Amino acid sequence: MPNDPTGRITQAELARRLNVSRPSVCKAVKAGRIIPDEDGLFDPVEAELQWLANSRPKAPAGTGKAGAHGGYAQARARKEHALARMAELRLEQATGRLLDRGAMEFVLNDHAATLRGLLENLPDRLAPQFLALRDHASIVRLLNEALFQLQHDLADNLERRMAELEAEGTE
Repeated sequence: MPNDPTGRITQAELARRLNVSRPSVCKAVKAGRIIPDEDGLFDPVEAELQWLANSRPKAPAGTGKAGAHGGYAQARARKEHALARMAELRLEQATGRLLDRGAMEFVLNDHAATLRGLLENLPDRLAPQFLALRDHASIVRLLNEALFQLQHDLADNLERRMAELEAEGTE
């Protein structure tokens, strides 16, 4: 499957990141310990936090009941920590302080493409005007005006894309 533009991952990729088998991830999904999106993909951060919060670590070989109790306490502490971290991340996302990496990469790539297009168009747009100019000051003024307009267009594009991204985050 090609990379998801939002940064979501498949069960196989999640298993690789967690260093577990794919059937283990499948069992966790069936048991409701990890919850995929509607299309079966996972947000990697949230899925890893769910895995940590809802999975018991394997006991080291040769540990008896005493070792198992220490493992349980550690697992419980990790679970509580993971749940608290999940709540913090959701709060940061809800307040707009945390944005989805895939969405941000899309906005930045779009911004770079817009900049490239504006710069590539500049010579064709300015060349006819340069032919009519005779003095240095007029040429500098024309270039400054063109660069100001380019910066303005670029800023407008970025503001529009960020507004779209924020609107998607509140849906």
